[in-house]
Amino acid sequence: MTTMENLLSEHNAIIQKIIAEAKKEAIAITSSTSNINVGIGTSSSNINSNQKLDLFSHISSNFDNLIKEKKDKEMLTPYANPYNWPRNTNCWAKSLDLTGYAACIVPLGGVGGGTLITKKHVLLSNHVPYSQSPFMIFFVNNNNVSLVYNVMKTKRVANTDILIGELDKEVDSSLKIYNVLPANYLKYFDKQINFPLLYSDQERKALIGENGLINITYGSTNTLINMSKDPNRALYFEAVIGGDSGNIVSTIINNEVVLIGAWYMTFGAMAGLGTNIPSYITEVNNTISSLSSGYKVNEVDLSKFKTY
Repeated sequence: MTTMENLLSEHNAIIQKIIAEAKKEAIAITSSTSNINVGIGTSSSNINSNQKLDLFSHISSNFDNLIKEKKDKEMLTPYANPYNWPRNTNCWAKSLDLTGYAACIVPLGGVGGGTLITKKHVLLSNHVPYSQSPFMIFFVNNNNVSLVYNVMKTKRVANTDILIGELDKEVDSSLKIYNVLPANYLKYFDKQINFPLLYSDQERKALIGENGLINITYGSTNTLINMSKDPNRALYFEAVIGGDSGNIVSTIINNEVVLIGAWYMTFGAMAGLGTNIPSYITEVNNTISSLSSGYKVNEVDLSKFKTY
């Protein structure tokens, strides 16, 4: 065999070794990837759990991002024509859909609240002296169009201050129907339950409080609302006063308003109690069904958040 033939033979042998080694590496990589996939499959619940968000941090950041420019509290501007309230484009909460929160109840004005919990039902307050049904309730959509409905019937929920009003017809699709916190919402919070709250008053201001302990002092389960300990959020706090009853108490999840209840009563100089719908979801739904069948409240989906 010539020198050239020897070199070619050795070269081919080297190439075959390289190919063989490459095949071994490919098999090893495939096996390793397979094992990794098996691992992912068998421990997906753990990994998914680790990837879930902390609800307290999520809610807090929602509020802090919205108020960083320190804009107005007022949701609406003074009306130029009766029963027409243009939305305030300089309100800190203008990016939230607040159209499901009533602008006015006749003849109480801003007293008594009125928040849409189904397409045909509003959350009210049992102790507020509404007019005899039917009475008018106004909403303003994001195009500043006022929409009027009549509250035909009302019914109290159990022994609470929760009052459900039935409208004369389903509301326009331009109005927001709010989800509510689920009955087990507290399991999504670790040691901190003092998450920020968005509430309003008879002047239709977007105000910020802080969730407190559940209170059962007055014969029903209610939410304690305090002034925020955070100095920036505290700038948007105003103490509840007579006439604020029935107005919305909520929080912000996924940049959407999520309902907790409505103002019930003052509780000291700088705190108040709000009704707690999560504690009465079954009773609320039964009350709604007794007024008109086929409707119920929707609980917000918290599946992407950690539980404790």
